[in-house]
Amino acid sequence: MEVSELVAALVDIERAAHEFIEMPDSAEADRRLLETLHRCNGRLNEPYGFDSDTDAVRSRVWKDCMTILSNLELAPQHAAGQNSELVRTQAQKLASLTQGLLDLVQRRTEKR
Repeated sequence: MEVSELVAALVDIERAAHEFIEMPDSAEADRRLLETLHRCNGRLNEPYGFDSDTDAVRSRVWKDCMTILSNLELAPQHAAGQNSELVRTQAQKLASLTQGLLDLVQRRTEKR
């Protein structure tokens, strides 16, 4: 898997997470976040040969994506656009971690 694919996935996840946070009770934002996480989570779970710190953050972002996916899929109220405070909090944390991972990956890419 190419690092550029990881970067694209992280950008998509961050965008969908921010939209989810900014549009509470939006079924469309819920759907987009769910679709984005389904589409992109596999790219996060690939070995990229990062240093251990970067890889630990990548692994954490992947785990958080899987947690949010589970919460969105298992709670029927989310399909109706009524995202819970818990999922919003998780999405905020995911957006922050995703931005941090993007920064780490971009710095690493620039050093090459």
